[in-house]
Amino acid sequence: MLARISLCLGLIAGFLLGGCDRGAPPPAPPAARHVQDAPAPAPAAPADAAAKKTGEVVARYGEAQLTSDEIVLELQRLPARSRATMDAEARKRFIENYVLNDLLYREGVAQGLASDPDIERQVNDLRRRLVVQRIVKKLQDLPPVTDEQVKAYYDANGGKYSTTTIKARHILVKDEAKARELHAQVKQAPGQFADVAKGNSVDTASARKGGDLGFFGRGRMVPEFEVAAFALETPGEISEVVKTPYGYHVIQLEERRDGEQKPFDQVKEQIRATLRNEAVQGKTKEFYDQLKQAANLQIDEVVLERAAASIPEPSPGAAAAMPVHGGH
Repeated sequence: MLARISLCLGLIAGFLLGGCDRGAPPPAPPAARHVQDAPAPAPAAPADAAAKKTGEVVARYGEAQLTSDEIVLELQRLPARSRATMDAEARKRFIENYVLNDLLYREGVAQGLASDPDIERQVNDLRRRLVVQRIVKKLQDLPPVTDEQVKAYYDANGGKYSTTTIKARHILVKDEAKARELHAQVKQAPGQFADVAKGNSVDTASARKGGDLGFFGRGRMVPEFEVAAFALETPGEISEVVKTPYGYHVIQLEERRDGEQKPFDQVKEQIRATLRNEAVQGKTKEFYDQLKQAANLQIDEVVLERAAASIPEPSPGAAAAMPVHGGH
């Protein structure tokens, strides 16, 4: 029963936390069938058998019963703050909703919904996601980053932790060939950078201002963009084409305000988090690459494109147009 009722816990919590006004009634059970007479589903685990339940009986309904140990387990899943504010009446409503969800489940089983193909597909999808999440979580089980590692990184990368700010413009496009064409154009005429950005950049927010991003410091932009932007030293200098998750950028430095290096104690925890993230990402990528190589992954891109092309276009108005994200 625990496994079965746990699937309905979200619904229970919604009744409890969202409807705490004392007069809010629980939803009425379906009237098409006497839910009390609905046969109990086949036990999903030994805990479903009444003889193996532990604790005092809190509630009986039909041939089923609910014990104090079961309720304690489910109450522990609620946020501590919610449990602390529950009075006797709220706990009683929790039990009623708990039982009601079990009765609704039994009614669904009696109607044959437990073997519904769509429900089985969703359960299987959830199982796959939970298993994948568990594997990914295991990849994050790494030794802690030591103070020595943090200090060594700080000494080697002090420039990343300074108060230096720069003002820059950029042009963002989705196609690399287009980016290289625009790069050649602005390299020949740097003074036209703003006009080229207005006419071509897909970052519409900055394009209206000639690609102007204003002043920004370290940690504000995606790493690839930041490295290229802060490498520029002279106002008017233009970067090479830079690829980021948003597309292809061309960056022009407007102004640079050099600052001071931040004290180690001020940034050491930030560095520790950075090193941990890099370690997790490296371990994860290595594991993913090994899995794909062991499975001899091969993708037929021709068949993939043919399959994608076979998907019907949505009808007009079916989905709203999505704005282009600011690419920085």
